[in-house]
Amino acid sequence: MARHARSASRSASPDQKERLLAATERLLASQGLVSVTTRDIARAANVAEGALYHHFGDKAELIVAVCLHQLGDFPEVLQSLPLQVGLDTVQKNLEHVLESAFAFHHRITPLVCSLFADQELLAKVRGMMNERSMGPGRAAFAIAAYLRAEQQLGRVAAPAVAETFAELLIAVSFNAALCDQFFRGGSDKGKARQRLREAVRALMIGLQPANGEERVAAKGARK
Repeated sequence: MARHARSASRSASPDQKERLLAATERLLASQGLVSVTTRDIARAANVAEGALYHHFGDKAELIVAVCLHQLGDFPEVLQSLPLQVGLDTVQKNLEHVLESAFAFHHRITPLVCSLFADQELLAKVRGMMNERSMGPGRAAFAIAAYLRAEQQLGRVAAPAVAETFAELLIAVSFNAALCDQFFRGGSDKGKARQRLREAVRALMIGLQPANGEERVAAKGARK
């Protein structure tokens, strides 16, 4: 077995890693986490099981890699937020963030929920994510920083607690993804996105600056 693993390691390639990730995503979507083994994944990816352990130390590391693989454009959308300060409307900018977050959450929700069926694996994945500072806190931090910058321009109400609104935005996204996956089998993303826009409009009631607040802030910025 050790000789086989070493041989697989020597022949491992980046293409194998992509195939393993794709196979894992397919199997988890069709069969669920509990019934899928690393042998099943290797077979579906048409690679030796030893190659899987070359790219990923264990099943927990593979799960974390799948989570990262599912991010889509969400990191880029968050990173571009500082460039959106003062541009378009706050509502439009938040809608864009929320739609990207929802797309990620819609892909990842089944996997996240299935982890609770394997507490040992959940603990390992949680530990890895904490070590790497992964999770909703990073997204909320970026959104809160954007809202604070908009507060400086008077486009967001000064009393609004940016961190709270950022966390609410992430919570809305995850809840919409969970409800669509659980109650509608993931087939109603159009209506879910409409509810996301309605949620942003609701949040804007608390974020909207009072009359004259934007003008005062803009005047102070020019000074």
